[in-house]
Amino acid sequence: MACQRNRIVEICNYLKSLGVDVNIGKNKARGNRGVFLGRGSEAFRIDIAKNIPEDNILPVLIHEFAHYVHYSYDFKLESLEFLCKDINDEMLDELINVTVDKIPKSAASELYNCKSTIHNEIKVLSEKIKASYPDFKLSAPYNKLERSFKFPLKYLLSYDKIRLFKKIYSINSIEVDFPSVTAEQRLYIQLKSKQRALARINSRIAKLNRYYNRPAELFARFAELYFLEHEKAKETAPCFTRMMDKKLKDIPQFYRLREILSNVEFC
Repeated sequence: MACQRNRIVEICNYLKSLGVDVNIGKNKARGNRGVFLGRGSEAFRIDIAKNIPEDNILPVLIHEFAHYVHYSYDFKLESLEFLCKDINDEMLDELINVTVDKIPKSAASELYNCKSTIHNEIKVLSEKIKASYPDFKLSAPYNKLERSFKFPLKYLLSYDKIRLFKKIYSINSIEVDFPSVTAEQRLYIQLKSKQRALARINSRIAKLNRYYNRPAELFARFAELYFLEHEKAKETAPCFTRMMDKKLKDIPQFYRLREILSNVEFC
C-alpha cells in the first residue's frame, strides 16, 4: 500500500506541475468517484471523492488524468481522433468490453430488477382492468375511464400526490379521500402511477447507457486498465492496446505517467 501511495503522490506532483489542482478526499466529487473540471486552457482541477476505499484512489486518479489529457486535445470530449483518426468497429467493441467488465454490476442490476418488477405490476393491473373493460389497451389513454374522473380526482391520473386548498391528496389514500371511487378508477390511477415510474426507470437506464458509451468514458476506463494492468489490456483490447503502445510517445503526459508507474515499484 505504501508504494501505491508513492505512485499517487508522484502523479499528483506531476499534475500540479502541469497546472492541475488535485484534491483527494476533500469533497464528494459532485457525487462521483472522481471528477475532472476544465475551464478554458488554464484552470484545471481533479477531485477524488472522500470515503472511497484507499485502493481505489489510484485507478480513479488515472481515470481523471485520462480525461485531462483528452480535454487537452478535444475540450468537448466527443472524439478519440487525438489518438487515432480511424478507430474501427473492432476497436470500439474492445473499449465497450473493457467498460462492461469495469462497471459494478449492482449499478445496473438494481435498475433492471426494478424495471422488471414494475413491468409485472403493470401487467397485473392491466389484466384486472380488462376484466371490466375487455377493449382496454395499455398503448393509449382509455377514454371510457378517463372521462369518469372529476376534479380533483382527475389530477391523480398525472401525479402521485397533489396539494389543493391546503389539503394533500395521494394515490395511497384514494379510498379515504374519495369514498365513491370505483374499483376500476382506483386500478387505473395505480396503473398510471406505475407507468410514470417505469418511464423514470427507462430514462435512468438510457442516461446510464449514454454515459458509459461516451468516447471520454470508454477511453478513461481503458486507461485505468492500460496503465495498471497492461497484460490484461492486451488480452481484453488487443487492437486498441497496440495502437496505444505506438501512440504513447506522441502524448507526453501519458508517456510521463507510464514512467512514473514504472519507476515506483509495484506492490
